[in-house]
Amino acid sequence: MADVARSVGVHPSTVSRVLSGDTSLSIRPDTRDRILLAVQKQGYRPNALARALKQSRTGALAMVVPLLRNPIWSSIQRGALHAAAECDQVVMFLDEPEDSARTPIEYQHLIEESRADGLLIATSERLPRGRQRELTVPHVYLNRRGPGEGNNVVMDEEGAMQLFVDHLAALGHRRIAVIDGHKNIDTPFRRAAAVRSLCHERGMSATFEHDADTEIGGYEATLHLLARREHPTAIGVGNLGQLFGVLKALREAGAVVPRDVSLVSFDEDACLEFLEAPITSVSMPLVELGAAAVRALVDRIDGRPGHDVLVRDPLVLVDRSSTAPPRGGRRIGA
Repeated sequence: MADVARSVGVHPSTVSRVLSGDTSLSIRPDTRDRILLAVQKQGYRPNALARALKQSRTGALAMVVPLLRNPIWSSIQRGALHAAAECDQVVMFLDEPEDSARTPIEYQHLIEESRADGLLIATSERLPRGRQRELTVPHVYLNRRGPGEGNNVVMDEEGAMQLFVDHLAALGHRRIAVIDGHKNIDTPFRRAAAVRSLCHERGMSATFEHDADTEIGGYEATLHLLARREHPTAIGVGNLGQLFGVLKALREAGAVVPRDVSLVSFDEDACLEFLEAPITSVSMPLVELGAAAVRALVDRIDGRPGHDVLVRDPLVLVDRSSTAPPRGGRRIGA
């Protein structure tokens, strides 16, 4: 820093205040520009530990997610990492235990112990009203809604479900089913509410099977669905893990997609193009969601007022080969 200050002809403290973004510093714009240019030329990087001690900040954000192996989280993480880099932050990821979902309050110690400056919360449980009052550190709920307002960063699940229902309705489907995660998880809860309302408006029937966000969860949910007296002509599936379980159960039942049943995934991934029947999907703005959540959290950390964020775009139906007009009145696999 001393070398930078000497080359520009200012005090080292002035360089320090420019690099820390001190808005109270009175300095000529051309002097600020010369400092930044000298920093760039000399390859100077401020000492992160020293800066953290001075500012009482760690420069780190903690993201708590369920099922880190789910491919959607790699896209969300990519958006979060890019936005964090722009804000001079780093992100550490915590994989929530599958067998024991935790409440956000159980992660507050990370902030209190100065391991991170704020929490990005995507835990699986829908939180009871009043729980948020116990969380006194900067935080936002990512792809989830907390019990209050002002800290939620979510995607347009209602818009996604409208793409799904309208696509099937245009093909002539009247009986559809949705296989999704447990109802105590906010995203499946919102999707089910949207599908129920959309089908009611269009005179369509909808049935729901809720199970774990895993291959076995999708498999068992499909077995329950096939045990019903009346079968749907199309199925929407909440995530990629469940989708592969659904495909296994349909294959064992002798069903061919889309001849016997149409199939739509609510997760988009390039791998869907390479299945025996390329799967139609709804592509969600996952990268944009991760970036929006980080920016919202940095605002909280900096003391700016919070507001809910709805990430709408891009939202696209990827039409492949797994949907077709329904076969009249036949059971799946018959």
